[in-house]
Amino acid sequence: MKAITRKCMVVAGALAVLAVYTAGAYRNELARQAPYVSSCTFGHCVPTDATFSALR
Repeated sequence: MKAITRKCMVVAGALAVLAVYTAGAYRNELARQAPYVSSCTFGHCVPTDATFSALR
């Protein structure tokens, strides 16, 4: 295996690992923020920090 090919494979592997890590961190951040944004059940979305008067 040539040195250039090996370097390209190392870079591609590192980018793949970084992409998987980034996707996981993004999904984790979305899951962390989701309860504060809204709660959707049965097609009705209501903010979790809404007061009772706002829900009428």
